[in-house]
Amino acid sequence: MKAVLTIKTSEREIKMKKYLPVIGIILLFISFAPSQSASDAIHIRQDEIGFGARDIAMGGNGVVSSADYSAIYWNPAGLASLKKTQVSAEFSHLRFDNSAIFAGNLYQMQSSYTRFRNFGIAIPLPATRGSLVFGLGYNFVKDFDDYLYFEGFNTRSNGIEFELEDDNGNYDWYNFDQDVQQTEEVTAEGGLHQWSFAGAIALSPSFDVGATLNFWSGREEYQLNFYQEDSENLYNVYPGDFHSYSLNHGLITNYQAYSLKLGSMFQLNRSARLGLAVELPTTFRVTEDYTSSDELVFDDGYVDALEYEPSSWEYQVKTPFRFDAGIGLDLENIQLTAGLTYHDWRQTRFEKPDDLPYDADYQELLDENQSLQRDYRETINYHLGGEIGFPNTNFFLRGGYAYYPSPLKDADYDRDKQVYSGGIGLRIAYGTYLDLTYRYSSWSRESEDVYTPGGTLEEITENRIFLGFRYNF
Repeated sequence: MKAVLTIKTSEREIKMKKYLPVIGIILLFISFAPSQSASDAIHIRQDEIGFGARDIAMGGNGVVSSADYSAIYWNPAGLASLKKTQVSAEFSHLRFDNSAIFAGNLYQMQSSYTRFRNFGIAIPLPATRGSLVFGLGYNFVKDFDDYLYFEGFNTRSNGIEFELEDDNGNYDWYNFDQDVQQTEEVTAEGGLHQWSFAGAIALSPSFDVGATLNFWSGREEYQLNFYQEDSENLYNVYPGDFHSYSLNHGLITNYQAYSLKLGSMFQLNRSARLGLAVELPTTFRVTEDYTSSDELVFDDGYVDALEYEPSSWEYQVKTPFRFDAGIGLDLENIQLTAGLTYHDWRQTRFEKPDDLPYDADYQELLDENQSLQRDYRETINYHLGGEIGFPNTNFFLRGGYAYYPSPLKDADYDRDKQVYSGGIGLRIAYGTYLDLTYRYSSWSRESEDVYTPGGTLEEITENRIFLGFRYNF
């Protein structure tokens, strides 16, 4: 990806100073050569939640608990248990809380997002033996929603400097890099969607198999706004008498892929069953569209603004196998489940699309594959859940716990995500169910970029509510 720099200039109204009409910023800040890192590739599938209010309430691994339309995502073999046609729909609401510490200051910010989570149908077909079920629908399975805001007086250098002309016609570089008041706001919205088609069949009274074909699409809208000001009036010597500098980056990322998931369900005895599922490696085609602008203001009020020509960059990310396993125990009015999900994040890879010409920038992108091998690891997510059905009522009570280790090698324990969930189910009429789930998760992270050296320490919590509807007929 190569960006062409274009400049907005205007006739200078202040004659006492002779600034370059074009302010040259160090290449660190004007270059948009591929800046994708290993973390950007991991970001695509990390912390994928899926859908299904009942399954999420029971710990978030439906490989054995899903026996309805949501099996199309967790384990397609679960569809074989359906005896009647089912229509499913779901919504979710997220409140995202971030407590960030920067330069000794604490900022607590909130944002919220409401999503339409899924709509689908599963249809059993007549079969002389066993069962044959097909499912089709739309599913929202991964959120990109994020928010960070902080400000503070930073004594560390971020390397920003500008080339200016003095009264004698001499050019030199002048620093505006430390002991400044800095503010940064980073927002992200969007997610990954699936259009799914699945089929399941009972091969024997105790063995079901299924497969799901997914078409993935997704969009993430990212915005970074950075501002720094000479709040102490330390930069007051002409011509480097700076007042403030602001920068705005916009990035819209689109994703497309196809994937295949295979599943099986074994009835071990009257009360115990085993579920296994595997998703084959998936290649996402990623298109990024950049916009950027910045503005430098001097003490006398003179403003010099720059805009970058919008640019695009296209590449591929291949995500590794995903393995899910779980065991379920059905007692009278009680269901207990335990499951795990295995990823080897080191097998994630950047790739150049075959239909695009080779560009030297791709080599820098492909070099990030070494970082994926060196800095990331394999992880196992753990899930526990249960459901109680109260006799002579139409009421179900659910609860669960999940643990998601950080994919970073040697990450501190507080970087891992812990999730607690609970919910209720109501049979409001014959064949009609409502599911309400609450999901709480928390973790820590450190964020740093070239503009704000020293970075931030963040404590993040997510509060999610899922409302699902199922109708059997």
